[in-house]
Amino acid sequence: MVSDTVEPRAADGIAREEATDGDPVPVLRTFWGAQCAVWSFLILFGWTARLITFGDVFAATVMTLTVDPLAFLMTGALHVVFLSRRRRITTIPIIIFLLGFSLAGGLVLREIADVVRRLALNDMPLPLSPAMMTVFYTITLIGWSLMYFWRTALLEARSERLRAAEARAEAVRLEMERLHLQLAPHFLFNALNSVASEIHDRPGEALEMVRRIAAYLRYCLDHAAHSRCPLADELEAMRAYLRIQELRFEERLSTTVTVDPAALTVLVPHMILQGLVENAVKHGLQHQDDAIEIGVRVERLDDRSIVIEVVNSGTLQPERTGRPAIGLANTRQRLRLHYPDGYELTLKQAGDRVVARLMLRGSACLV
Repeated sequence: MVSDTVEPRAADGIAREEATDGDPVPVLRTFWGAQCAVWSFLILFGWTARLITFGDVFAATVMTLTVDPLAFLMTGALHVVFLSRRRRITTIPIIIFLLGFSLAGGLVLREIADVVRRLALNDMPLPLSPAMMTVFYTITLIGWSLMYFWRTALLEARSERLRAAEARAEAVRLEMERLHLQLAPHFLFNALNSVASEIHDRPGEALEMVRRIAAYLRYCLDHAAHSRCPLADELEAMRAYLRIQELRFEERLSTTVTVDPAALTVLVPHMILQGLVENAVKHGLQHQDDAIEIGVRVERLDDRSIVIEVVNSGTLQPERTGRPAIGLANTRQRLRLHYPDGYELTLKQAGDRVVARLMLRGSACLV
């Protein structure tokens, strides 16, 4: 028995990664949102520190409401004029610059605080020396700088993850296009061989086969831009393919299709049944000289799962090492891309029949 099973994986799909890859704190998505949040904390911290140091609510409140808003404007202007124009913030020169800014800003804010003390607080003596006040304001600005670095590093990491996700999405899209391009020539090769074998002996049937092949390719082209489609459409395309084969093999090939109506609206990858049915026709007839029967059964198990079985009479042959069947290999690769939450594909011998069983969980991911 050949099996290919993918179990459910956590945070594996591209869509899921993007959904969980946002900012931990939504307010940090813009600078001014982060600026207001950070300075709300720093102002509360500064007012509490002044209240403890001064022992006077009025003095702490006046000093906080006059000095800290100026620090808010200074740091905002620093961002607008300088930091926002830098490609990368987390570099040694920028770190040194911000340390110098914090020290210079601490000196400026100390002088402003001294003016406020003399004009608004009637030259009230403060328990802190000018040096300690400079240290206080410098530490406050260094705290702002650390918050700024943290937010910038967070956004840079998020942007890098988004770029990586976009690159993976593009790689998946290109891989899907490659698989589609591989599948179409494979089908055409087999179909044209079928027509060529009938031209001399049965030209009428060969002409009808060409018409049906053209109709089938029209369906493929109409859905080429869509990576997913309802299962009902895929079943109709599969029936068109089987009608082509029935015309070729006449009485030797008989097919039955049994479908659970509840499964018809499930979204599945475009042409996902092609490889299974083509494999059943090709290898079933290859190993049996007389008639071959092919049965297709579709059943919906629950709200998230459907089962598709393609059964053909004949004997399961081992895959040649290094040369797996194109149709099945193509199907497996596309299933891995479309179903990160898991699928099961098995191919086994059951008595005198070969059973290909495909279980799909949920709708196919958009690729």
